[in-house]
Amino acid sequence: MPIQQHLIKHNTQKNNIVNKKITLLLLVLVVMLSSCNRRSQLMYMQNIDETSDVPMATPPTYKLSAGDILHIQLVTHSPEISMAFNNPTGVQYLNQGRDESSIYLNGYTVGTDGFVQLPFLGDTQVKGLTLNEAKNEIQQKTNALYKDASVIVKLASFKVTIVGEVRRPGVIRNFNENLNVFEAIAAVGDISENGDRRNVLVVRPTNKGNKTYRLNLADKSALASEAFYLLPNDVVIVEPIGNKIFQLNAPYFTLTFSAISTLILMYNFITNVLK
Repeated sequence: MPIQQHLIKHNTQKNNIVNKKITLLLLVLVVMLSSCNRRSQLMYMQNIDETSDVPMATPPTYKLSAGDILHIQLVTHSPEISMAFNNPTGVQYLNQGRDESSIYLNGYTVGTDGFVQLPFLGDTQVKGLTLNEAKNEIQQKTNALYKDASVIVKLASFKVTIVGEVRRPGVIRNFNENLNVFEAIAAVGDISENGDRRNVLVVRPTNKGNKTYRLNLADKSALASEAFYLLPNDVVIVEPIGNKIFQLNAPYFTLTFSAISTLILMYNFITNVLK
């Protein structure tokens, strides 16, 4: 009997050592997987060849829609006429705070009916027009009233929303003619190490509803995509890679492994006692 008890104790200790090693190995594996991001997951344009030409998308021509805010300036030889037409701060508001309130207060909003209300010129239809077409439309009205007057028309409400796995998600404003997806991502501090560069979602509002695009920024094909150049009111969504999801679930995996290890120990103990 003492010999049998000794054997049971020996087997139990041996099984405990094996199970502890298995548990330790599983924990190490969890840590390694949760902290590991492959180099390829962090790189852009991985298949670009320096000696070959890369097709590039053509910058789109944006057509004005209701809710857009325009900066419109009248330039004449008469300071009195220019001051009477232009906002008190004139073009300077674009170079000052550039905050949303100043843009709204100093700009001309395209109404739901598609018109903008201009001092002395009256209502002008601009919805559905490009910036150049809107400029020509306003210029024609101006020519009927003022000689040698020039009109400047700029889109002041070019904004893009970027959310998800980026360093500083939020709304960015663009004061250039065009904005591509790399410029937008750079403006929010780049995609984080947990962001999926191979599956970036772009949601674009249209007159027929929202249109979606998928961009693989690790591949040069993104340069030719219709969504490479962003349009006003686009939403860019950077989804997490699998490792991020694994990291979030790592504590649950660890708890599960511990529970399994405990059950194995209990099973071995009970089995040895009943022998």
